[in-house]
Amino acid sequence: MNTVLFDMDGTLLNTLDDLHASINFALGQSGLEEVSCDEARLAAGYGSVVLIEMVGKGKLQKGTPQFQRVFDDFSNHYRQHCNDATRPYPGIMELLAALKDRGIRMAVVSNKVQPETERLRKLWFGEFIELAIGRREGVAPKPDPAMAQAALSELCTAPKDAIFIGDSQPDVQTGKNAGCVSVGCTWGFRSREVLEHEHADYIIDRPEQLLGIIDMIG
Repeated sequence: MNTVLFDMDGTLLNTLDDLHASINFALGQSGLEEVSCDEARLAAGYGSVVLIEMVGKGKLQKGTPQFQRVFDDFSNHYRQHCNDATRPYPGIMELLAALKDRGIRMAVVSNKVQPETERLRKLWFGEFIELAIGRREGVAPKPDPAMAQAALSELCTAPKDAIFIGDSQPDVQTGKNAGCVSVGCTWGFRSREVLEHEHADYIIDRPEQLLGIIDMIG
């Protein structure tokens, strides 16, 4: 096992407060009802389009001018505020340092758009993670395996030699679809029960437990 692909939101970084603030800013600009932090948490993980659909609670239909206005307001606000309150989860920096010491190659694979994914990779993890694959034109988002496959190709890694770790349904599904070992983490945006329902190969409660999995599977 020589490569780890990380989801970003809810796995490496706790981005929830910044996402929540940008969602409510965008909804407020259009006179729509704001959502709770918990509602924002449950809507995250599938990318901005699905996020806006879900927080719109049936009032925002993709392809309509109103949807586009809310989407643009969210995107523009988040672009400026994506690192206001965002921080790595406890133990993440220590995990990345340990993986680097072992010669493990690492990449971020996120449904967040490419510019924000790359910006946050550089800001927080540039010393450890060499590659970020975010949402971009022409590449299907998670849970389609295309983004993970793009990362593996750039790192010259076979799927059987890689772990995909994330906190939500699309992450577990992406790992399986790409032929990687799938690891679910419980410190993010979803519960252990959700990860168990998706049949993640392994589920961990603390970042350092990933090292034990690598030792065990070789």
